[in-house]
Amino acid sequence: MQVVAQGGGKTYTSNVYTVKSGFLPNGLPTMKVSDKNASALFSGGGFTVNCTGIAGTTGISGSKGTSYAFIFDKDGDMVWALDLTNTVATGCSRARISPDAKYMWAGNFANVSTSGALMRVTMDGLGSPKNYAFPGRSHDFSFLPGGHVLFFQQQNGGGYTNNKEGPDWIKDLDPETGTATTVYDETTDFATEIANSSGAHTNFAAYIPELKAVSFSMRHISTVGLLSYPAGKLLTVFGGTRTAFSNMTWDVQHGHDVRSDHLWIFNNNGTGGGASVLGFRYDIASKTATQTLNYSSGVASTAFGDVTELPNTNLFVTYSTSGVFHEISMTGTLLREISTTTPLGYSEHLATLYGPPPPFDR
Repeated sequence: MQVVAQGGGKTYTSNVYTVKSGFLPNGLPTMKVSDKNASALFSGGGFTVNCTGIAGTTGISGSKGTSYAFIFDKDGDMVWALDLTNTVATGCSRARISPDAKYMWAGNFANVSTSGALMRVTMDGLGSPKNYAFPGRSHDFSFLPGGHVLFFQQQNGGGYTNNKEGPDWIKDLDPETGTATTVYDETTDFATEIANSSGAHTNFAAYIPELKAVSFSMRHISTVGLLSYPAGKLLTVFGGTRTAFSNMTWDVQHGHDVRSDHLWIFNNNGTGGGASVLGFRYDIASKTATQTLNYSSGVASTAFGDVTELPNTNLFVTYSTSGVFHEISMTGTLLREISTTTPLGYSEHLATLYGPPPPFDR
């Protein structure tokens, strides 16, 4: 182990020490790595954070059997893991390292459910976890400035009202007080679209530092919204019937990565029976956009799935329900494939475990 710290424009590096770690739990996914161009990979392959607990490749359901949060390295070897089976985060669909790198956070799938929960545990696994219960919270969460947590919550508290899921709130959690405040009510701008479908089914949300904004994905209306943060005002709309850009269309999305002038979309119902990664360059002021990528590998992900732009401009793609990861160039050249036999949640891919995770690493 080596500790690296930065401050006052200087970098401080400790000696290298040997630390004896505990045993990894049984039942973790086994990763098979196949490189096409290892020299072009981000950080030589980096580290990937994910979790297990969602079950089924054609019809995603909640937890079945064991559930783990884990980190694997560039060789596909597990370097950290936590058994979530008997915690509030069982049935995990998202695990993330906190911006200060002190905690692992995990959230359960809790699809259209009253059992939505988040859990925070120190990276050394010592001590008791801190739990946060929010009926109707599901799928995903991410981090906001100041260590706050971004999540979303069904307005009916979970379940169906008149056979519909209804709208969600986008919320900001202060993890120290446990208080969650509403950033945005989806009925403010999307009431008609949500009412005319089976609900919003919000499934992904992220903070965009360069825009001081939040993006959120509404599956049932094939729409990604962009909000100012912390004001919570709608800035623009990608996809769906309300799109500000006429050539931005797709059929059902989950993960996405919005940047100041371009974005990436994980389109579940892509071409050839698989999921597709779509790229667009856009201009909010002129409401114009140009498609830059349609990466259709033939791998399916009937639910979940995400795409993230890495600091070297490569894209890290997770086909969650197929248990497959691709790292590709931004023009769609496959550089690496990692596969397992276990359905997975959303991914966080980073160069090191000792610095701030995405998006605070850019």
